[in-house]
Amino acid sequence: MNQLPPGAYRQASERWGSFKRVCANLPEGSVAVVDRRVARLHPTVLPTLRARKPRAVIQLTGGEGAKSFEALDQLLVTGLMMPRTGTLVAIGGGTIGDVSTVAAHLLKRGVRLVQVPTTLLAAVDSSLGGKGAVDITVRGRVVKNPVGVFHYAEEAWICPEFYETLSDTQIREGSLEAWKMVASLDAALFRAYVRRAPALERMVKDARRLKESVCQQDPYEHQGLRRVLNFGHTFGHVLESVSHFELSHGDAVGLGMLCALDVGRAMGITPDDVAWRVEDALHQGPGVLGRERTASLLKSAALKDVTALLFADKKTGSAGELRMVLLTDVGNAVVRDVSADVWRALWPAWTRGVRP
Repeated sequence: MNQLPPGAYRQASERWGSFKRVCANLPEGSVAVVDRRVARLHPTVLPTLRARKPRAVIQLTGGEGAKSFEALDQLLVTGLMMPRTGTLVAIGGGTIGDVSTVAAHLLKRGVRLVQVPTTLLAAVDSSLGGKGAVDITVRGRVVKNPVGVFHYAEEAWICPEFYETLSDTQIREGSLEAWKMVASLDAALFRAYVRRAPALERMVKDARRLKESVCQQDPYEHQGLRRVLNFGHTFGHVLESVSHFELSHGDAVGLGMLCALDVGRAMGITPDDVAWRVEDALHQGPGVLGRERTASLLKSAALKDVTALLFADKKTGSAGELRMVLLTDVGNAVVRDVSADVWRALWPAWTRGVRP
């Protein structure tokens, strides 16, 4: 049987358990990338790793600054000592996973990758699906993820002990990403979540199952099917950027979903009752931030800067139109081109922090 090359699409494989137990599977010739904060909060991580004798252990500071060419260069230089058959192991949140995915794709023309998500957000979303990217700066503003790759992990290690030290904010932003997938992909599960909030482990498994079901059909976005996973991301990335990344990614996506519901209503695609149900569920369930947070960020942003961020985004159409994921119903999403007139008409309400 032919073996898949490193980074090629493969069905998601997971190992659940304590870090000590799953680390017994650390491949020979590995290089580990560890978030410094994770190493500090979980002091057994580094000794457990080093007991397995990896080629190197690199510590990075997590956060958007990790998605830089400087951090990528550090990984590539250290990774030169890996054999072609080596494995890069990413232990951290989404930003550590992102830069490690790009490095795994480039090193030796592709090495194996293992994702060890230590945040809820990474566990439900970014550690699955093969995407990795770094940021660049355009006109003084950081543009999210314009330089990236597809490089699927061999497997993910899900270690619930890491989620015990997460802050309420980190739990909320991971929950928002999970609810995003439920609201746009599974109406029955959405109704179940509204009736009773899921336990954390159940939510992680549900979100990963939903995302994998989409990625399996369109692993490299050639068919456009997995664009539905970007619900809330278009204006979420804008809000993240204009906040200079003080707004967390998950919270930005939460507010971005509210913007997407408004755009969908304005275009006659999202029925009013669907928009109200989803918005109310996001408040009652994961606890999306209030619209006043959107207002405070957009009031301080120039319209031309927001326009530049939107059209620097990789989700614009071939003719330059904004391309957004909009809900036609709970559990059903479509991708539509959105003219500038539509979202600009919503700007006054957004800057006042009210529903249009």
